[in-house]
Amino acid sequence: MIRRLFLDRSGTSAVEFAICLPFLILLYIGGYQLVDGLSAYRKVTATARTIADLTSQFTTVNDADLDTILNASQQVMAPYRISSATMTISQIRIDAAGLSTVDWSRGKNGAGLTVGSNFTIPAGIRTPNTWLIVASLNYNYVPNVGATLIGTIPMRDQIILNPRATARITKT
Repeated sequence: MIRRLFLDRSGTSAVEFAICLPFLILLYIGGYQLVDGLSAYRKVTATARTIADLTSQFTTVNDADLDTILNASQQVMAPYRISSATMTISQIRIDAAGLSTVDWSRGKNGAGLTVGSNFTIPAGIRTPNTWLIVASLNYNYVPNVGATLIGTIPMRDQIILNPRATARITKT
């Protein structure tokens, strides 16, 4: 009877499946979260690019124009919640000595940069007597599954462009 029980293989597949199932579920959920996180980061980059691109096409702006641009970016971030994002659009002035300071700034879900404060621009694009448009976006990604285990993942991107229609965008 012991020999017959030892040779019986009828439940082997069920036992193997029961052992593998938790691993397969974890692999599926982990793959989903990885792809969703990458998609969120792509949206962060696309949104920052859109903010900088739209702003760089103006010759003059006011607070209402900047608010419209920042509000329109909500459509680019969809389906991710824009309430978890802090967006800033600024114009940076680089003087004759190569020092860069904030000329004007506007923020959404947070304050803009302080006018007149120093701003670090990479040396490769720091040209004296020019202005640059800088759009930055900080987003706190919360995973759909396992948020308590993984936690919030901060995502950040910054895009720097030259004004297109004029050397400097005047804020009224």
